[in-house]
Amino acid sequence: MSPLVFISHSSQDRAIAIKICDALERRGLGCWLASRDIGPGENFQEAIVKAIRSVRVMVLVFTGNANHSNEIKKEVALASQNRLVVVPLRVEDVLPSDAFLYELSTRQWIDAFDDWERAIGRLAEQISGIAGEKGDAPAHPSAGAGPAARAPRAWAAWLAAAAVTVLVVAGGLAYWIATERAPPAATATAPSAAASPALAPHRDISGKWVTETLINPYDRNQKSMLRFEFEQSGESLFGTVREKGDFGASVKGIERGQVKGDDIVFYTQGVSTTGSAEQTYKESYRGMLKGNEIEFVRQNDVASGGLPQKFTAKRE
Repeated sequence: MSPLVFISHSSQDRAIAIKICDALERRGLGCWLASRDIGPGENFQEAIVKAIRSVRVMVLVFTGNANHSNEIKKEVALASQNRLVVVPLRVEDVLPSDAFLYELSTRQWIDAFDDWERAIGRLAEQISGIAGEKGDAPAHPSAGAGPAARAPRAWAAWLAAAAVTVLVVAGGLAYWIATERAPPAATATAPSAAASPALAPHRDISGKWVTETLINPYDRNQKSMLRFEFEQSGESLFGTVREKGDFGASVKGIERGQVKGDDIVFYTQGVSTTGSAEQTYKESYRGMLKGNEIEFVRQNDVASGGLPQKFTAKRE
């Protein structure tokens, strides 16, 4: 199958990269893997550049090894230059270094160290969605498409144009004959504008948005600010939510993000600690785009919490 996905990984994580490759290819998503697809004697760097230019998605196998790999930093930079969607798959619970944080701050992270099958399912679903939005056409035209290859197309286009001209002339002649013989027809009433409503303009919220100072609904003495970095592709929304306040700072990836008209929906995941026990929770965001602002309601699913918090975000 034709490679759709470039798998970027540290050479020390080859086994896990092969496992991810196998899981995606069983789902019909072709992958390019350096350790498998670079032939003997082939230039390593040239092969990687060509592969990145030919695919549509890069899956970054993120581990402690990858976090300190200069080669992976180069591959991610090349992906950005070629406008590839980069999907980081965290195989280990490792926070990115500053260099990776800069490159991947607007990407949606998928954690695979808690539930492998669920993570791979989400990864395959996201890749399929990206491929569907970009269509089946190759990202770059073939280098061999020179004048000789274009000549048959030009000839076919000339024939098609000639055929259209003949049809137009014939149709005009038939219309003239019909109007000469037929009695004048009543003037048709113009269709109502309601019969064909105008489509709503496409709304793209990609970019940075920031809130005013927020009051913690559980402790009114604590304050924070939110900064959203959105990356929209069609109706899909990716990115991060950064929260900085009196209690510290955090960066969370946006999950299941959708933009439909003026409605915005997504959630993030966090961990709360009670004594020595840790509990994973979700924070759901529902927003309404109004002019140059987004009116949000945020609510978590913690058993002891769940208070809704309303706020407004503006473009930074």
